Parts: sequence; C-alpha cells; structure tokens
Amino acid sequence: MLPHALRSGEVVEGSWHVHLEPLPRLVGSARAFVRSHAPALPDETADALLLLTSELVTNAVLHARTPLEVGITVGCESVLVTVHDLDLTRPEQQPYVKREGGWGLGLVSTMSEASALEPHPDGGKTAWFRLHRGPLPPVEDDSAVRGPTQARTKGAGS
Repeated sequence: MLPHALRSGEVVEGSWHVHLEPLPRLVGSARAFVRSHAPALPDETADALLLLTSELVTNAVLHARTPLEVGITVGCESVLVTVHDLDLTRPEQQPYVKREGGWGLGLVSTMSEASALEPHPDGGKTAWFRLHRGPLPPVEDDSAVRGPTQARTKGAGS
C-alpha cells in the first residue's frame, strides 16, 4: 500500500494483495481479485475500477515481464489499486517508441481521481490509481490524448 496515494486522513477499511506471474491470461485473475475485494460502487465506477486494473496489469505483463503484485486498498472514501513489478525501465525512457499503443496510462490518468508511476530505490516500480467511491466525474473531450508520459499525482493525499 502507498499511504500517500490515499486522501489525507482517509481511514483504511481493508487492504489485500495477490502475487501473479506475468502471463496475459492472468489479467482476468487480477480483475477477479480486485472485484472480490471492492466495496459496493456505482456501476460505472465499478466498471472503471476493473478497466483501469486491466490497463495497469496488462502494461506490467507486456513490458515488465516480471512477477507482479496487485493490491487493492479500500478506504472510507476511495479505492486504491496498485501494481508492482520489478522492471527498471521508466516510461520517460520510451523503450517502445515505434510500437502502436501506449494509451493505457493516459486512460488511467484521465479516468482516475489520482494516479502515478513510482520507481522504487530497491528495484522495480509501482503503478497506481485511486477512484472515489461515488459516481465518476465527466471526462473532458481529448483528455486522454497521447503525449509524453508523466506521473499524475493531482489529488494524491488531498
């Protein structure tokens, strides 16, 4: 869990983690794990929770190719999902410049209340997003336009 990724002063109701191998078929297992521990949410928020979980796990499976740890932390106001891998490559290094794709982190950033990609000093990184437990706010047109990948921490700890 990343305490700074929750809203300041938020009370944690529960936190769970699962370790997965980097296999594409296990993206569904990650979604099922998150769904099984998620609180009651509005339908569109629950859908976003699963979609964004899929995006982060798929990125880790495709790019890190290392064992993963998927976590869900349920707070009284929000839900935090984390995906930790052991890959040392950071998005700003752009190792796959010529490949098609690269929309996942933009989608996560746009649809979540807060998100970031954080390197760990001892190796690897954690990608995370936080959703408010209420209805999703509207998404502005062109808000997920591809550009240089940057960590979005707007709202982290607020």
